[in-house]
Amino acid sequence: MPKHIFRDVLFAALMVVIAMTYCTALAEPIKDATEAFENGDFETAIRLTRAAAEKGDATAQYNLGLMYHGGKGARQNFREAAKWFQLAAEKGISDAAYNLGLMFALGQGVAHNEEEAAKWWNVAAAKGDPRAQYNLALIYKNGNGVDQDLKKAVKFFRLAAAQEIPEAQFGLAMMYHDGSGVSQDFKEAAKWLKTAAVKGIADAQYHLGILYKEGRGIDQNVTEAEKWLRLAAERGIEKARYELGVVLLMKKSTSENASSAAAR
Repeated sequence: MPKHIFRDVLFAALMVVIAMTYCTALAEPIKDATEAFENGDFETAIRLTRAAAEKGDATAQYNLGLMYHGGKGARQNFREAAKWFQLAAEKGISDAAYNLGLMFALGQGVAHNEEEAAKWWNVAAAKGDPRAQYNLALIYKNGNGVDQDLKKAVKFFRLAAAQEIPEAQFGLAMMYHDGSGVSQDFKEAAKWLKTAAVKGIADAQYHLGILYKEGRGIDQNVTEAEKWLRLAAERGIEKARYELGVVLLMKKSTSENASSAAAR
């Protein structure tokens, strides 16, 4: 996965996780830190969080990692963020393991290490984190930091797809489409392509349009082919524009043949 995509996913995940963590923390010191954080008193929040983290509280260690990563209550410090994420991850905090994996993938606060990224994503994935499952699917598919294993890629795409990750649904569709790590099955490919396409994945819209055009794994339907190829083209998929032109010619030819038959 390109670094900018990892970075976008990381920041989005951190923003979501901050809200979840501070809403669910229950221990008294963490509760007080939460209230301070929500009131914008980041200095008090980090002081209370650090005190609890240094006593070994996993939630506090994770929260402290978030605060250092986001520069809330302290100067942004990725090395400190990674340190506290690792301590929390070692105590079983799934989001900490996920974020630590991303930091290793980015070389953010730690040396870039895809093997370590895979290690921590495996920890998070085992606890059901769909983001980690999706990232694992990609690295097993491409052999980044791990030995390439297409069957494992299919396994993790499937797990993440079941948790409504559209990119994973597209990834699983293409594994079926290409027969990678699984027997080629255009019907399954079409099923997952449609699931991802309706969620706006442009590449899924393109490939679904092609299956409708060719009648592979799904009944041939040039109207549906036009619909999905047009959507993909509008989202910048260049090859969809060419295929859309082919489909429009097919529709025109079919219409002209029907008119000729009626005239006879």
